[in-house]
Amino acid sequence: MADIIRIVIKGAWGYCCIDEAFNDKVTITSESISYEYVPAIETERNSKRKWSYKTNSPLFKIKYGEIVSMLSEIIERGIDVFCTDIGGIEFNITYSDKTKFKEIYWVPGDYFEDLFKIIKSMVPECEYTPAVLLTSEDYEEEG
Repeated sequence: MADIIRIVIKGAWGYCCIDEAFNDKVTITSESISYEYVPAIETERNSKRKWSYKTNSPLFKIKYGEIVSMLSEIIERGIDVFCTDIGGIEFNITYSDKTKFKEIYWVPGDYFEDLFKIIKSMVPECEYTPAVLLTSEDYEEEG
C-alpha cells in the first residue's frame, strides 16, 4: 500500500446567521501544517485567516506518523453515523502513488477526537485552533 503524503481536512459551518458562516481547511504533510479560514462575509470580528509552517522536526514527523496510522483505521472501519444539522468534515488524502481518497463524514468533530488532539498539538502556539478541529473538549467550561 502506498504511503499517505498529504492530508487535507475541510470543514464548513453555515447553520447560523450568515455573519458567522465559514469554510476552513487544514493541510498536513510530514514537514508542514497550514490553515485557511474563509468567512462567508468578512467582518472585523470574523476575518479571513491564513497561516503556514514548515519544519524538519523529528517530533513533527512522529506525530504525522501517528495521524497516518489513525487515518488508515478510520478509512478501513468507516463511520455509519449521519447528522444533518451540522457541517460535514471532509478528508482528502493523497498517496505517494498519486491516488486519492475523499470522504465527507456528517458527524461531530468528537468522532475524530483522538486524531484531532494530535493535530491540534502540531498547531503553533501563537495560532488559534482551526475550527474544523474543534471538539466538545474545546467548549467545556472550567468550573
